Amino acid sequence: MKRWNELEEAYHELLLEAEANQILHTTRLTTLTYMILSEFMSYAAPLTVNRGMESVDRILALLPAMQHRACEPFILEDWAEQAGVSTYYFCKLFRKAMSMTPLSFITLCRIQFAKQRLIEKENWPIKDIAGEAGYTSASYFNQKFQEHEGMTPSEFRSLYARGLFG
Repeated sequence: MKRWNELEEAYHELLLEAEANQILHTTRLTTLTYMILSEFMSYAAPLTVNRGMESVDRILALLPAMQHRACEPFILEDWAEQAGVSTYYFCKLFRKAMSMTPLSFITLCRIQFAKQRLIEKENWPIKDIAGEAGYTSASYFNQKFQEHEGMTPSEFRSLYARGLFG
């Protein structure tokens, strides 16, 4: 604090006034108290300006790591712990930040990864790409891919091979 001496003097004056006159001079007590409080307030900073936004920022900060690890098993508890919140609150914050659930985000990341692999690894079996994208079941992968892309992984691959995507 820049004016520590002034603050300390005001504090001692407040104590002396309170001891000597108790509450007989309320104006003086109030003035001294206000002086002390205003000095503290001049250096005070709120713990959080907008707690909701700070919490959302924690989620946004995790997105690159979530995207990078999307093909690994998704363990909600681990991500909530990294954000420093409960799983329930993590899901609530995630929906607020991204307008989707954490698992929906992971699915989007996995589908994007799979699309890239389907193009890069034209000779790889779909089953292997599904596994690399984090799906233990090729049929579930096909179902999710169809839901998101409106076509099967094989159809996507053949369209790309003909040059319709790029």
